[in-house]
Amino acid sequence: MPLDMPAYLENRRKFLANRAAFPGEELSGYAGLWVAWSADGTCVAASAPAPEALEELLQAAGENPALCVIEGIPDTVVGGGFAETQV
Repeated sequence: MPLDMPAYLENRRKFLANRAAFPGEELSGYAGLWVAWSADGTCVAASAPAPEALEELLQAAGENPALCVIEGIPDTVVGGGFAETQV
């Protein structure tokens, strides 16, 4: 099935806007974890210490893993942005 590029781009635009508006204080609860964002970027659909665990958690929650965006959250989150951490 061919990709519907206009629909994909519109969905991606919505995701990016919603992800950017996600409250930093709420995101700080996921510090040091991997999260799977809902397809529209409005919420964290699942979180785990390792990205490999997310697919099973998403399926158990009734989410389609192929539509979720995976992101590692740094150990330190400051005001919606990210602070550098020492590795």
